Amino acid sequence: MESQKPKVAMYVKRSFGEKLNASFDFIKENWKLLLKFITYLLLPVSLIQALSLNGLMGGALKISAVASTTAMAASPSSLVGFMSYYGLYMLVFMIGTILLTSLIYAMIRTYNEREERSEGITLGSLKPLLFHNIKKLLILTLFGILLVLIVGVVIGVLAALSLFTLFLTIPVIIAFTVPLALWAPIYLFEDITVMEAFKKTFRLGFATWGGIFLISLIMGIIANVLQSVTMMPWYIATLVKYFFSMSDAGSETTVSAGYSFLLYLLGIVQAFGAYVSMIFTYVGLAYQYGHASEVVDSVTVESDIDNFDKL
Repeated sequence: MESQKPKVAMYVKRSFGEKLNASFDFIKENWKLLLKFITYLLLPVSLIQALSLNGLMGGALKISAVASTTAMAASPSSLVGFMSYYGLYMLVFMIGTILLTSLIYAMIRTYNEREERSEGITLGSLKPLLFHNIKKLLILTLFGILLVLIVGVVIGVLAALSLFTLFLTIPVIIAFTVPLALWAPIYLFEDITVMEAFKKTFRLGFATWGGIFLISLIMGIIANVLQSVTMMPWYIATLVKYFFSMSDAGSETTVSAGYSFLLYLLGIVQAFGAYVSMIFTYVGLAYQYGHASEVVDSVTVESDIDNFDKL
């Protein structure tokens, strides 16, 4: 931890390059704690996620093999098994994402509020704020699912009325989707309700639409590159299993306990690596939120006025 460097302030008006630098500076200063806490919280999740992922891919490959060799649809039991693994995977992934988001924003908020930054922070000291964030994210997730359902119904109605109307609506939906990237930071960093955060998302989001889009794009590319590195061994091993399963000679190899355990270990690496790679996106959006708050609401100016009144 390089404590001699200036503290990475949250509410600062920054250019795009400065926002990237602020995000990377925070990660560079706190990467050891981030990796340590993420390991504690997300490694157990990754153990379960790897099981569901391998089961999901195994079911998909089995269905594909049946379709390619017999030209017949897969059995109902195979489809039920596939959907069960898919449901488990999505549930575990959602839990992991909530834990990761809660942890990162708890660390950033604690770092921002303490003079000594992250020095002396433990997972125990973060526990109250971490549980607070988890509770908030569960509420936000429920509202998000409801919002997706409403948008889905609207799109379905528009598609039934006219494809041309649907074509015109899609750009509008995309334009409104970009500001929603600030919904979680606003809700977690501020003591407001989920609907107040939802309204503020568009007020801040449309004012800084381009910055949100670019931060999400660049950090998303970095995350995808890192995720690809950890995913590739598991992906190659899964393909090898598929090709061997298509031949009688390789059938014993593909079902061996040793090879299955190797796939499981690689699945853990893939799942854990995916969570680690998300750090860049969430940290980038946090400092994008700080920039938007300063640009639109002048947070530091209002804070200085409040402190002056207390003197």
